[in-house]
Formats: sequence, C-alpha cells, structure tokens
Amino acid sequence: VINGKRKQRDVCKVCVTFLMGTKKLYKYVDNNPIINMLPVDVCNNPAVISENDNVVSINSCVQIDLMGQVVSASIGEYQFSGVGGQPSLTRGATMAPDRKGKGIIAMTASVPDFSGKLVSKITPFIAHGAEVSMTREDVSYVVTEFGIAKLKGKSLEDRARELIAIADPKFQDELIEEYEKRFKKRFH
Repeated sequence: VINGKRKQRDVCKVCVTFLMGTKKLYKYVDNNPIINMLPVDVCNNPAVISENDNVVSINSCVQIDLMGQVVSASIGEYQFSGVGGQPSLTRGATMAPDRKGKGIIAMTASVPDFSGKLVSKITPFIAHGAEVSMTREDVSYVVTEFGIAKLKGKSLEDRARELIAIADPKFQDELIEEYEKRFKKRFH
C-alpha cells in the first residue's frame, strides 16, 4: 500500500533513516529499490518533508496536558527514550505549501503505571521533571479510543475541552475539576 506514487519528492520511494524488526522485514528491504535509506538530517528535516503535499505524521506519546503539550521521551524525571523525529516530522507535515498536512498524536487514553495502577495519559499538568517533546502549537489532532480532539488554532480553554472529551471517562471528573479551577467557569 505504501508506494510513494503521490509524493512530489522521492517519488515511488519509501524514505527511512533506520529500520528495526524481523528477518522478514530485513529480507524485504534488502536491495529493494523502493526503500531509500537517508541520513537523519535529510529524512527528518521539516523543510524536506514539507516538499510533499498531504503528509500525515502519526506519533504516540506518554502524556499530554490540558494545553496540548506532548511528553514522549520521559515519565516524569525517568528518561526512557529519545524524541526521535516526532517534532520534525510533525512540523514538516504541516508546513507543506498545500497546507493539508496533519500532525496526529494517537494514544490510549489511560495506561497502567509501573505499579499496575491505571493512570490517565491526559493530565492537568505534565509530570514533574518530564520533558516536553512537542509544544502545543505543533499538535493538530489527538486521537484516543474515545474520539478525536482537534487542537490546531484553538484557545487554551477549547483545547482543554477537546482533550477532556477524549479522556478515559474514569478520569474526566478530575480533569473537569481542574478545567473549572483554571478557567473559572463551569465545564457544562
């Protein structure tokens, strides 16, 4: 399905910086003319990415606060990953001249923490010591199993409303409480 035929740059090529997977994947990419291995400063360059129309960047995250700040590489002060190309890919997708690109954060609304306790990934504030991987200005959409929040161009209040609507219902009351405290108005 992924064949690159609609691209304006590197037409009919799948451009990647690294690959990791099974022997089946390695066998598929070995000497495959459609696979174009590029250095990270090309593949993850927003200016290069934006040369293509209709780019959709889909990433995940550990946590997102009610303003739309995304945390992807740490859980509080615990660093467990790198950001990778998340900000660059998202910016490149939305910078294309056609303005049809999208940056999407796709995630589960809640997850068990290290102790097994269920926690919301949509939180009033990012955890102490957490690293913001993407600023609120970079996020167009957030998708959970409970729906889609369109954040691009929205006020902080509207962003919070959108995110609360797609949060795990088990945590919505506490998010609404924070919303009402922060914005000094009733949620409903």
